[in-house]
Amino acid sequence: MKVGVLVTLYGFYTDESGNNGFGDLRNQPVLCYAGILVPIHYQIFLHNEVQKIKDNLEKDIKAKIHGIPVDQFSTIDFFKKFEIHGKAFIDGEDFYYNLSDVERFKVVNDLLSLANTTDVKIVAAITNKQLYQTNTGDTNHNRMHIHSYTELVKCISSELGNSDSYAFIICDDGKPSEINNFCDALSNPANTRVYPDLQVKLSHDKNCNLIQLADMINFITSIHFRDVYGFPARKRHQSQILDFYSRHLNHKIIKWEYK
Repeated sequence: MKVGVLVTLYGFYTDESGNNGFGDLRNQPVLCYAGILVPIHYQIFLHNEVQKIKDNLEKDIKAKIHGIPVDQFSTIDFFKKFEIHGKAFIDGEDFYYNLSDVERFKVVNDLLSLANTTDVKIVAAITNKQLYQTNTGDTNHNRMHIHSYTELVKCISSELGNSDSYAFIICDDGKPSEINNFCDALSNPANTRVYPDLQVKLSHDKNCNLIQLADMINFITSIHFRDVYGFPARKRHQSQILDFYSRHLNHKIIKWEYK
């Protein structure tokens, strides 16, 4: 432990984008594992701020829906476990379509602004999947995932080393293979600062809001690097997504790239 340095425990809340292996390089050419590194003392505040945005958003969506009795909203899956999912929200899918682009983009700005405080760090590992496959000849995408996860953990560990601090990981309830790959990366002997929490989120548990914030960051970051690596633009909202990255993420993201 470094003398005179205050040790902090962090939670790293993470999600992924483009995690379909090599199966759809046209639509998902970039693998992105990103998340928010949040000190323990700031997590409840950040959770509550995300919840305020979600509560107001849910009310706004319900107010614009006609033809569904108010007492029926609680029976609809979308509202029973109301969440903000990056791609679906930005594109206005599902019941999100009731809000205009301007209204949805304001919410995205509000969410990303929460991560723009000095208390929150953003860490990402980004892989150009086509280049990875060309260079390695791998057909087993699990090796790519483990490689990316391992580099992500290294980035987190390096950042924590600056303050002699430690972190635990909270990841989304993805495929069991993804969780296993992450555990493999955390078992790397070089990792001495990042530990698995082994929880997976439930829709309304105390971790869900921060994972949703990580999901939004993941999606935007993956689209930014899709552009950087020269892949064709997506069909919807490309320029707006790039602007989100430029204004909110570019100046503070700590990243590793396979490029």
